Amino acid sequence: MTELKRQLGLPTAVLVVVASMIGTGIFITTGEVLGMTHNAFVILILWCIALVVALTGSLCYAELATMWPHVGGEYVYLKKTFGMMPAFLSGWISLIIGFTACVAVTSITIVEYIRQFFLSFQGVQSPIAAFLANPWNQKVLASMLIVFFGGIHIIGVRIGSAVQNVLTVVKVLIIMALLGFGAYMVNWNNADRLIAVYPDASTRPMYGIPMMGLSLLIIMFSYTGWNGASYLSGEIKNPEKNLPRALLWGTIITSILYLLVNMVFLVSAPGEALMNQKAVGAVAARHLFGPHVSNFFTLAIALMLLSSISVEIMIGPRVYYAMAKDHMLFGILGTVSERFQTPAFAIFLQIVLSVFYVFVGNSTILMEYMGFALGIFPVITVIGLIYLRYKRPDIPRPFKVPFFPFVPLVFVVISVFMLAAGFLAWTSTSRFALLAVLGGIPIYYAWRWYSSRRYPTVVLSEAEIVQKAE
Repeated sequence: MTELKRQLGLPTAVLVVVASMIGTGIFITTGEVLGMTHNAFVILILWCIALVVALTGSLCYAELATMWPHVGGEYVYLKKTFGMMPAFLSGWISLIIGFTACVAVTSITIVEYIRQFFLSFQGVQSPIAAFLANPWNQKVLASMLIVFFGGIHIIGVRIGSAVQNVLTVVKVLIIMALLGFGAYMVNWNNADRLIAVYPDASTRPMYGIPMMGLSLLIIMFSYTGWNGASYLSGEIKNPEKNLPRALLWGTIITSILYLLVNMVFLVSAPGEALMNQKAVGAVAARHLFGPHVSNFFTLAIALMLLSSISVEIMIGPRVYYAMAKDHMLFGILGTVSERFQTPAFAIFLQIVLSVFYVFVGNSTILMEYMGFALGIFPVITVIGLIYLRYKRPDIPRPFKVPFFPFVPLVFVVISVFMLAAGFLAWTSTSRFALLAVLGGIPIYYAWRWYSSRRYPTVVLSEAEIVQKAE
């Protein structure tokens, strides 16, 4: 078996970041946060702060990715900085929930959007809507989507990236169409809605700084994926130049689209119509275009989510591949197909686990519980960046974070603030998330014991791993 080859250019890397970030979050977050803050201007400020977090994080990951341009993302960075345990725990969370359950949730959501489209378009007599109303039929179709995109990414990196590029372009075009037609159709005489304060804000159970932190944490869910290209750094051409550009341009493009979409949403309808709406995008579309056009907007969201499934299947297996190369997962997951030049077995594992989550049916709840856990490791990774600047200044850094240490400190401080607010608001789910992370510790030691005996001349000690960080 051979190693993964560098086959991805800068445009594909940028599109990976855009595809990783743009999902359902932009179409559901604003209504929930408006219901919490009752203040449209505050929402725009929070989206700008989220942009700062994503940009500072991208700059930090760009430095780490050019130091160690290998597949695996933060798993590799944590391994090189602090040793195997934190790296294993980050990969453990990615394996059990971060990518696998997310693929399952996204596929089920697509099927539900398709059902809603035919229900609205053809009415209750729609045979397709009736077929998809059956939970088992939904699960089968969702599983078929996972298997289809998994098969594409097994066949080859070039084919998989080409499909991903097309889907991402379609996704961006849909958002651009929403922006263009929305900006044309919206009544800009209502532009004061961008700074509107709605009544009864004092009745909310949370207010002030804690509420701002929780709102920001919810908004950051829409920015998940700003580090997407770092997971594929071992397959990107000329990573010293292309990785920083991909992370920065992907984040900037997505952030600009997010801000513009939110402006259209907030002006399109009265705040009372948007508050606490999970489908705020559909509400805005109905006010902008009428009920018939909004039905096709529902179908457009389903098309956009196809890109999300594809990119998650593309990125996730690279983490398992990197772990297997370190003998922290079954060795076959660290092999590359000689025929397809892809980590075929790692992709197959993701397919199996994702389909399992589809049929278990509790993946949505698990994703809510894991939101806190998934926010921990980027903070530890950036702290590691600061640590390495002082501890290992000799390591070559083709790209350096500007305005060090201000930029990484901004990321760490705001991220810790969000996690603290999330813990205070969602104490039980945050505790469950921490238990899931800590549950990986005994598994780590058990596998480490197994690997040291199966590969006694290969498995390095913690000190040796950190020492080889060069």
